[in-house]
Amino acid sequence: MSSSFAYDRYLLAKRSVDDRALNRVVLERLRRELLAFEDETPRVLEIGAGMGTMVARLVEWGVLKRAHYTLLDRDSALLGAARAWLSEWAPTTGFGVAPTADGLRLENAARKSELTLCFKEVDVARLTESAPRYDLLIANAVLDVVDVPAVLPPLLSLLSERGLYWFCSNFDGETSFSPERPEDAALLAVYHRSMDERALKGRGAGHSQTGRRLFGHLNAAGASILSAGSSDWVVFGSKGQYTADEAHFLRCIVQTIHDELRQHADVDQTVLSEWTALRLAQIERGELVYIAHQLDFLGHAKGARPTRSTVTDLAR
Repeated sequence: MSSSFAYDRYLLAKRSVDDRALNRVVLERLRRELLAFEDETPRVLEIGAGMGTMVARLVEWGVLKRAHYTLLDRDSALLGAARAWLSEWAPTTGFGVAPTADGLRLENAARKSELTLCFKEVDVARLTESAPRYDLLIANAVLDVVDVPAVLPPLLSLLSERGLYWFCSNFDGETSFSPERPEDAALLAVYHRSMDERALKGRGAGHSQTGRRLFGHLNAAGASILSAGSSDWVVFGSKGQYTADEAHFLRCIVQTIHDELRQHADVDQTVLSEWTALRLAQIERGELVYIAHQLDFLGHAKGARPTRSTVTDLAR
């Protein structure tokens, strides 16, 4: 994602978009599978946890009542912002908040709900060396920016024998804007290609069709798939207004595409600048519609085993 805007605000603006997008069939299967831990306190690990909106969502939606929840991110400033945001969010939903040495303790006696939140700035590779086993591993909008074949086996090895993975919002190669423009196809083709060519420290860092490729990657890693389905981002205005802060979310998306395509010699920069200005103006009028195709997956690690590959630089 572009560094030309505040990433914490982007993540908060994305919250309502994700709320609509997450596949409810997959989510309901997750809810049912978590009943196996009904008399326990499951250990949850979220990688690329960002501002902590996922734990808030799972609590609000009644998916998690008790949990030891670890929010992992490589950005210490973002984790600090997440801790502050969750401290403000919790009382609005009836939770008491108490600081702990490494996070927060949330309790709502009326709901019989209690969660301990641990915030960790750490490279995932270090977790594979001597990590506890987790009962639920969450990655939201993460796997499409990493080298999945190398990353997946070590991640799945973090799960307990009954542990579940929930990999959601995996981009799957389709972006569209409306009203359509003649230059859309060419510009977005280069944008998608940039995902396929992206590298970090000499290794691949994502793919534009991560969603559909995950079926094969999970199978190769020995994991089972219990449920899968689409989780498309669909953002549109009504009577010139967008829901919540979604106008800002759209500005971030358009700016991200612009910033990426500025680096490509085969893109006409005049056309790009005009396209960007037009799309931003459409956002201000509440006219722009944005759709991104994504897929969600839920399953068990089964016989997945870690490889000697190093899992590094997991991005949000």
